[in-house]
Amino acid sequence: VKYLPPYSPDLTPIEESFSCLKAHIRRHAAEIRQQEDAVIELMEATSCVTAEKAYGWFKHAGYIFE
Repeated sequence: VKYLPPYSPDLTPIEESFSCLKAHIRRHAAEIRQQEDAVIELMEATSCVTAEKAYGWFKHAGYIFE
């Protein structure tokens, strides 16, 4: 049994994915502001969350044991 704190952003995979999305948005802020439909640009930002990254985040959080 592994005891974790009630809430730890470092051990929550969704926080890691939000961080990835926010970094992508910061890097492409100029393009997003120029788009008529920013939703399209934001949908492209979700491409930064790959299966490999998600696997790493879950492994780092201790959800995956090898």
